[in-house]
This record gives sequence, structure tokens and C-alpha cells, in this order.
Amino acid sequence: MYTETSSCTPANGCPQNQGSLPGGCGALAFPFVAMQQQDPPRYDQREALQQGTLFPGLDLPFHKELRSRFPAANNALSELMALDFAIDELGLYLVTHADDQEVLNLYWKYIALAKEGRARYQEQYGPLTQTTVTEGGYRWLNDPWPWDEGGSD
Repeated sequence: MYTETSSCTPANGCPQNQGSLPGGCGALAFPFVAMQQQDPPRYDQREALQQGTLFPGLDLPFHKELRSRFPAANNALSELMALDFAIDELGLYLVTHADDQEVLNLYWKYIALAKEGRARYQEQYGPLTQTTVTEGGYRWLNDPWPWDEGGSD
């Protein structure tokens, strides 16, 4: 058993106040995450999805490469994904900034837009989730599929 004394070191050879690094020892860190400022700048929901964050201050540089390799295929679905992403990001922000009324209003506005958008999408393309098609019974396989006559175009 290791006991701390000035001459003893743990099994990795580093003193108690250090951790192991490839090639040696390093000082232990005390990490922290800075709190976002009140009402930071925001992307619109589509740009937020493309950037990977709602807040420009949290941009990650490698996301540009990902966007160039994986462009969005369905704009209607991308719009819903963008709204859902923005709703999640705003919800996370509101956890630490519950008094930000402007963001709270935007949060509820995006929820309403997503609900409307989901209804329009399902009218045009069909169900988005399994739970949507199984309401009232499990008959979804019997309904016309988009490529069948009478299915969604």
C-alpha cells in the first residue's frame, strides 16, 4: 500500500501531486468550464445544426470538415433536425440561465415551429417515428408506402 511521504512515489513513479504522461510526469490539473455570458450571440437554427452549436462562441473548427463531407440530403428533414437541435441547445442554456426571458421565448417559439414543421413533413413524406405510425394500432405495414400508389409523394 502506498503512503505519502516526501521520498515515496506511487507505482507509476510520479509524486502524489502529479500524474503520468507519455515520457514522464506532469502536474495534476484542476479543470473548470467557464459559464457562458448572459444572452450570447446565437446562430439561427439551420446554421446551428450546420455548425454543431447554437452559440458561435462554442464553435469547433473540425465541424467545417464534417459539413463538407456529409452535406444534408433532405432539406425538409434538415430543417426539423435544425429546430430540434436548437431546442436542445436552448434548453441546455436555460439550465444555467433560467431568467433569460428572451431565450425562453425563443425556446417556446422553436418548439411551436418544430411541431408545425413535423406535421407538414408527415403530410408530405410520411411518419417520422414509429410511435407516430402505431397510434391506434400496429397496422403501419398495411398502409401505402411512399412508392406505392396512394402513398406519400
